[in-house]
Amino acid sequence: MSKTKMAPVAGVTLHLECWRDELSPAQTAAYEKAEKEHHEVRNKLKEIVQETGGKNIFAGQVFTAYQVLGPVPGLEQISKPVTALSRKKMPSMPPALAPLGSSSSPEPSASFRRRSRKADSPAGENPEPVVDIASDDPDEDYIPLAKRMKQKAKEKTTPVPAKKTREEKVKTPDPKIKSPKTPGLTPKVAAISVRPTEFNSIGGLQVGAEKDKKRSAAEPSAVVDLTKDDSGKPTADSREISFSKIQGKTFPSLVVLARPSLRVVDKAVTDRPQLDAKVKNVLVHPAPKFTEWLIQQGLIKSEQTCQIHNDKPLKLGMYSDTSKFPYSGGYFWISDCCPTRFTSVFHGSLFEGSPHPPSVILKLIYHWACQTNVSNVVNWVKVDNMYLKGLYTLLRSVCTLALCRHMKLLGGPKKSIEIGVISLGTTTQDGQQRQVKVEVLGVLDPEAKILRLRAVEPLLDAEKSYKKRFSKILEPLSDWVHKDSVILTDLTVDKGTLNSMGYKTVIQVPGSEQTLKNSNANIMDYLRRIVPRMFQNTLSLLSRQIIQQFLNELVWRELYGNSPGTTFDNIVKHLSEEAKIETKESLTTRLHKAAADPFKQWEIVSDMPALGKVPGKRGRKPKDQSL
Repeated sequence: MSKTKMAPVAGVTLHLECWRDELSPAQTAAYEKAEKEHHEVRNKLKEIVQETGGKNIFAGQVFTAYQVLGPVPGLEQISKPVTALSRKKMPSMPPALAPLGSSSSPEPSASFRRRSRKADSPAGENPEPVVDIASDDPDEDYIPLAKRMKQKAKEKTTPVPAKKTREEKVKTPDPKIKSPKTPGLTPKVAAISVRPTEFNSIGGLQVGAEKDKKRSAAEPSAVVDLTKDDSGKPTADSREISFSKIQGKTFPSLVVLARPSLRVVDKAVTDRPQLDAKVKNVLVHPAPKFTEWLIQQGLIKSEQTCQIHNDKPLKLGMYSDTSKFPYSGGYFWISDCCPTRFTSVFHGSLFEGSPHPPSVILKLIYHWACQTNVSNVVNWVKVDNMYLKGLYTLLRSVCTLALCRHMKLLGGPKKSIEIGVISLGTTTQDGQQRQVKVEVLGVLDPEAKILRLRAVEPLLDAEKSYKKRFSKILEPLSDWVHKDSVILTDLTVDKGTLNSMGYKTVIQVPGSEQTLKNSNANIMDYLRRIVPRMFQNTLSLLSRQIIQQFLNELVWRELYGNSPGTTFDNIVKHLSEEAKIETKESLTTRLHKAAADPFKQWEIVSDMPALGKVPGKRGRKPKDQSL
């Protein structure tokens, strides 16, 4: 027997042979298709970034991220040659971007004359320049019957070939003549062909959005809701939504009412009819006048800047076909730098992106101020519970931001401040077991009758410590109460914690001696009588964030809402204060953030350059925004 010796290979114990299979035609086609789509998408993204002025913010081996403001409507029209644009029959109207106060033609059209009469103002005033965009509808101007008969007679006598020749002359300009004004006319022509509406303008309303989506593709919104980043976390009202689906009833937060009681106002009885007359008078205004009233109140901005060029102010214009902007009466914003970008007058306000007209939102603000029964509001105003809950949440956020902005430190040297703490909880049906839901800290200035309330999450049984508990409960005092104040409290509050926080003068009175002068009887009565009544049937269904929202609303109403009339006026005033602030985030986004964290001491300031700081032309008078 002979053995065949093989050459030893170090470390190799097994030899395998393999053959590489060729891809099938179907697999090859699939790979080629995927690669082709990848290149098409990449090239398309590069084109969009170049057209809209975007920038590359991340470039990795697998992913690439770009930041853009969204496509500009009408760019495809600008990219066409002027000859292609001039083939459209131009209406015999003034220039598309002509101001209402002047006309370039000796005989302006009927639509232009009507707008000019509306824009007339007394001598000495310098009104905001209002731009009139020519209508693209052929039947915009009414022609009397006699003129139509004359036109028909002329058409019969005029030979048809001559008319065609004239049209051909208009369509095909002489290529030898190069007019320097041609680029300047292109934006005006494109502005007419864009056909802007309230829905596809920047920051516009979403009323009837489904109908407009079927007719034309709208521009994607340039406003991003930053609260969507926290989608993994449960929202403040997530339990409310599940409860509503199970019960089929209204949301628990719509049942809670924050009724002020510290200041008894005699005029509250006679205040409601005056408010009713005031709101009804505003609601009967035609759309243009209603928009002007919103601007005067500050509910919508009186100044806007271009989103691409932040230092360029927009001009307030009026579209001659008011059906394009029915809820603003034709008003919209336009700029010289981006003539094809149309901005809604509701951009940056509470009305932005609303599925309801602004008159409906004004009615809901009125009913919130009057604390009308929810079922009546739903039946009268014709809105659903979900939208009503969302709007009321935003109004409570306005209260939260107003308290952060206007509330000063309570007390001072030799001034008394009452402090009290109660625990709110639920008990079982047999009454044997009680679970603390939230602890409420109350601070009261008995002289000024100014109140502060805070909902604090109770400590777990394993973490319960007397000092640790009160350190957590009394934490807001540093932002609320002056250090030199005289603190009045009872024996349930830890005095050592107050002293360690810098409050040296602390007077503790036992609960049995609450009738004495130096006691916290007023705040304890308020905490035991008013606060539990608010959450009588809904405490277990509300999160701590929503409870704090209502406590902020109660504090706000005690200070600013003693009657329906003052409540309405002050919520409009504070809402206008927030609308005036220029930030990169929209107003509704800021209000949603305040609703998610109503405990925070919010300090919202403008992070964008103000229009007043932009250097204007020499000798130009300041604009009059009073409309």
